[in-house]
Amino acid sequence: MSHVDDRFSPMLLPPTVGGLAGGSPPAPPGSIFVLAAGGGFAAPPRQRFELLFGRKEPDVHVCIGSDDPRISRTHGRIVCTGTEWWLRNEGQLPIRLPQSTFLLSGEEMPLAQGYSPLFIRTSKERVHLLEVRVVGSGPKDTVVGPDDKTRAPDAWEVTETERLVLTALALRYLRQETHPQPQSWKFVAKDLNNVPGQDGWTEKRAANAVLRVRERLVPYVSGLTLKEVGDPAGNLLNHNLIQELLQTATLQPPDLWLLGDTE
Repeated sequence: MSHVDDRFSPMLLPPTVGGLAGGSPPAPPGSIFVLAAGGGFAAPPRQRFELLFGRKEPDVHVCIGSDDPRISRTHGRIVCTGTEWWLRNEGQLPIRLPQSTFLLSGEEMPLAQGYSPLFIRTSKERVHLLEVRVVGSGPKDTVVGPDDKTRAPDAWEVTETERLVLTALALRYLRQETHPQPQSWKFVAKDLNNVPGQDGWTEKRAANAVLRVRERLVPYVSGLTLKEVGDPAGNLLNHNLIQELLQTATLQPPDLWLLGDTE
């Protein structure tokens, strides 16, 4: 983000920007787009630039929950350090990020490049969405038209053996069960040994195969190390791994056929 295109300045988003999940209008890498139901704002990666969001319009750049007193007047700010954007929660309620990560009041964290939907739940019936996109340098950050060719998902490369083990680990997710958890290594090994042509699987062998995949993804995906999630981690590391594999379509329900699972 060291070089800023002077032709792109902080600005309100036009009403034609209906969402950021599919991309953003043209902007230099490192720029940020923030959008709520009432409008949005965009800014280049200028050091110390602060983008505020909350319910007190016009004191914030992006108004969210203007009629909801549980949303703070300034619920948060997104600050550019010159190399990345940091999100700080200044409201009373937590902000839920992707992968069910919660940013509590007074805490801050860097935003990853790409799309991040942020949620603020104020009651059992009401949840506010704040869309954020930090522009990267790849084609997935640009808006596409309805007639453009569909792009393949950005799936991670895994070997056939790794896919088999990961499918066993993520069995309950791929079956789309309610509140799924990774299978225990005992059941992973059992399911693998029941596959024709597969034998000799132990809990340790299966765990090591998954560990190799997780280690490859660590530089690119958050929440895959004990340092990030804390100890004891329980199933959290594998849960985060599975979530990433599902979101990138690396694992899909048809993979269940590898295990002979037709449920």
